[in-house]
Amino acid sequence: MSSDIAYAVVDFETTGLNPQDGDRAIEIGISLFRGGKEVDTFSSLINPQMRIPAFITQLTGISNAMVAGAPGPCEVFQNALDFVGDAQLVAHNASFDRKFWRRELSLVLGLECDREFVCTLMLARRVFQSFPSHRLGEIARVLNIDTGRSHRALDDARVTTIILATMMDRLRRAHPEQLIDASFLQAYQKKARTKLPDLSSIV
Repeated sequence: MSSDIAYAVVDFETTGLNPQDGDRAIEIGISLFRGGKEVDTFSSLINPQMRIPAFITQLTGISNAMVAGAPGPCEVFQNALDFVGDAQLVAHNASFDRKFWRRELSLVLGLECDREFVCTLMLARRVFQSFPSHRLGEIARVLNIDTGRSHRALDDARVTTIILATMMDRLRRAHPEQLIDASFLQAYQKKARTKLPDLSSIV
């Protein structure tokens, strides 16, 4: 059984780790995934209205000069919200991306968003139990996925989409009687790993 629900796989690059401390998003990438494949993308640099720390520029390659002429958060997040629509939100290490998504929507659009994310990191810990690491780049390496430019939002979102598709395929093989949809994934990512089968080797 399968579902034709759309998944919006979101990734942020930011000025730091905590929006509650004033950190802001500097780039957003979204890969829209439906029916087993990517169907559309959205990507934008964001002028964070503050300086980007040097170590973030070194990590991401995104400089103050690059965002100086970029659209502001209000425009970008309104466009991102329109793009996502009612798709199920997804992110790798979703606790990080979710807090920036919610903070920016609240700060610049006055919207409170309590929509839950599917977390591919939590899922990977349960599906790929034998993998040496569940960091995005390490999963991509084991699965032979081209990572493009690591620490750039759209490239990381697209890698996450491929990983999501791979996990959903393996879950369908392991649970052919189940509908592998957003509700299933949200429940599965919270289950005790010791009670779940290791799907690392399914091909």
